[in-house]
Amino acid sequence: MEALDRFSPEEKDIIRRSWKVLDKNLNNTAYNIFEMIFNQSPDTKQLFPFMKFQQSGKSKEIEFHGLRFMQVLESVVKTLDNPESLNPLCDNLGRVHGRLSESRGFRTHHWGVFIECTLFHFRKVLSQDSYFHRMETLDKVIINWRTILRLLIKQMKRGFNTDIKNRQASRDLEDNNKASTSSSPISQESCSLGTVLRKNSRQLTFLAVPGCGSMMSQSLTLPTINNNNYRKGSDSRLSTVSAVSASSVSPAIERAPSTGLFRPLKEFARRRFINHF
Repeated sequence: MEALDRFSPEEKDIIRRSWKVLDKNLNNTAYNIFEMIFNQSPDTKQLFPFMKFQQSGKSKEIEFHGLRFMQVLESVVKTLDNPESLNPLCDNLGRVHGRLSESRGFRTHHWGVFIECTLFHFRKVLSQDSYFHRMETLDKVIINWRTILRLLIKQMKRGFNTDIKNRQASRDLEDNNKASTSSSPISQESCSLGTVLRKNSRQLTFLAVPGCGSMMSQSLTLPTINNNNYRKGSDSRLSTVSAVSASSVSPAIERAPSTGLFRPLKEFARRRFINHF
């Protein structure tokens, strides 16, 4: 979001001033934006399976989610002089949409719908204010908001693309592992143990098997188990047990710990939602 530094002091001032106007009726504006998004692009409804789309009356779920989006824009306004601080939030939002692209069918063109619906309702609200009533002033602030939304989406796309690449790399690795396992000539039993079992012997010898990793030859000397020398309560014990070297295992890719970046968004929306009612 470093490109926000290009805004002049006058442009930053008009953006902050417009937000004060928008903030007066934030709940309705947020709701109207998402309602328009769903009307313009009905397939976006599948991205929000938890929402109740009512035929009449307002959906509380839509309003709540709209307020979470509005807090992101409020964060942009508050950090116009320090825009790089928004990068972690934008990256996380992008990764969330990356997961949505796989689980619920999110497409990047949905961001374009979101931008146009947001600007439509921003213009509608600001045009009723005495300061922004003049067409020249109104056009100027809407152009600035378009720039902000585009920069926001651009930064989110970085996290989005990173998430998509990571998921593809994970799938490729899994497919390669499955292919190498299925094509191995070694039987499942011998490969899983990495041994050749010498039958009819009191000594089990673990031998190194090609393709199953390097292992030192180890042995287990077991007592003969039959009716003659193994009885309940007998003191027979394993005479010797040699430790078997464990095969090296590639460490699993761990999920990055949650940064908690979205908790403030939820709290913001919850406060605005409760106060509204």
